[in-house]
Amino acid sequence: MGDSPLYPIMLKLVGKPCTVIGGGKVAARKVRHLLASGAEVKVVSPVLTAELWHFVHEGSIVHIAREYEEGDAIGALLVFAATDHCEVNERVAEEARRYGALINIAHSPEQSDFANPGTVQHGDVHLAVSTGGASPTLTRSILAKLSKLMDDELAQVAEMLLHARKVSHDVLPDTVDRQRAMRHYAEECWRAYECNVTLPKWEDWVMAWLAQYQ
Repeated sequence: MGDSPLYPIMLKLVGKPCTVIGGGKVAARKVRHLLASGAEVKVVSPVLTAELWHFVHEGSIVHIAREYEEGDAIGALLVFAATDHCEVNERVAEEARRYGALINIAHSPEQSDFANPGTVQHGDVHLAVSTGGASPTLTRSILAKLSKLMDDELAQVAEMLLHARKVSHDVLPDTVDRQRAMRHYAEECWRAYECNVTLPKWEDWVMAWLAQYQ
């Protein structure tokens, strides 16, 4: 809040409790992304969009079919105040902060503890863009430009690097050696991607690297 810049972060929400107050289109969008991240979602609202009803029927979310009441924010890591009533959203925000939750207020980004950036994802490559609340239109325009850089090959680079990171301990138990090798391997994969040639397989590359540098 204030004039301080936002702190960029990617959260692991698998199994984490998140509460959404409201059942409209904004709430549905928040819920959709929370579920995609594996969060445990509770929605408090007397009415729901068709999409939210679908999530209820398939058992993806817990639905409290009533207006917001004091205590609904207890236990949540993230709380989203997404009703059509500013006064209700402000009450939700006050309670969320009182119980140590981070709050996102739909009608008031400047009073929120965090913002949901615009995103584009291809495989394991996930780009997030924020314009600091200046303009959702600008955010969408930037994302459209960046999305042109996303392709299957770039996603494959990320996939191969993730595989290498998971199995690198088998041949490189020393942390310093492993970090050095991963840096060189990532650079080699990027060069291959830029030159549109076959990406080096980790198991073959690391054996050659060990023979050359150790």
